[in-house]
Amino acid sequence: MKIQTLLFGAGQGAGVFIDNTASEREFVGFLDNDQRKFGKQFYGIRVYAPADVKSLQFDEIVITTQWAIDVKNQLLNELDIPDKKIILPHKNLLKKPTPFVQKETLGLARLIVLELSSLAQKLDVPMVVDFGTLLGLVRDDDIIPWDDDVDFSVPLSFKNEAEELLLNFLSLELGGVNWRVERIIDKNENVSGLLLKFSCPSQYLNEFTTSICFREVRNGQALHLPSLGMWYAPEKHFKDIDKIFWREQIIQVPLDYEDYLTFQYGDWKTPKKDMQLTDYANLNTVSFQEVELASLQSVIIQKG
Repeated sequence: MKIQTLLFGAGQGAGVFIDNTASEREFVGFLDNDQRKFGKQFYGIRVYAPADVKSLQFDEIVITTQWAIDVKNQLLNELDIPDKKIILPHKNLLKKPTPFVQKETLGLARLIVLELSSLAQKLDVPMVVDFGTLLGLVRDDDIIPWDDDVDFSVPLSFKNEAEELLLNFLSLELGGVNWRVERIIDKNENVSGLLLKFSCPSQYLNEFTTSICFREVRNGQALHLPSLGMWYAPEKHFKDIDKIFWREQIIQVPLDYEDYLTFQYGDWKTPKKDMQLTDYANLNTVSFQEVELASLQSVIIQKG
């Protein structure tokens, strides 16, 4: 008998989770805090208000939104759902198969890291590799095979320079693919990051996203703006840069980068393939009200 599953968060990650686990689960509905989705269908499955959970039959609730910590607290404290019925899935179940297992795609990811790092130094932009990309370069001397994107961070004060950097990258016409640059904006059109994406007409590459996320220092914390500050670090790591040598090229990294990795991941020297949100050593809580107020979206600004 299949597991009767409710999903909390009717978004892209939920759709991937359904595709990845449909053989073992029957999906009886979505819960979502977004009132605009109530009563509608997503993936052919009805979306309910969280309060409706008391009238639904289920074995488990799988949280498929990145705001999982706040949602889990909501389920436990507001809706009285037993902890044993709340599931935070591994990140790989919420994303498409890892792109970098393919040799050619891994080669393109390496090229992006090298070219963007080179442009950053030429334009004097303090853009650093971040998150899993930084972890792979420092620990494994390469991009992690089970990672799924390329991550950079740059101070918010350099947002215009970062955009110019990406537009310069498009002019290089690398990889034989169709490039585009997107802005991540809120409802007031404040920019919190940039995305470098591509499509491959011949389909010889797996598609992935390169994120250039802006950070802003508040109260001693360098906040990751696309997550509304859920990811953060002590400001010292982003007040200046360190440099490492990778593939015969200098790469800019956060100041005292090994200490930063410890802050982010705890025991970062031990590879862990199946990461959950709770595996991060430090996270701020971001409420759904903050998410709803921001209404983040991405818009295309340039194609190459």
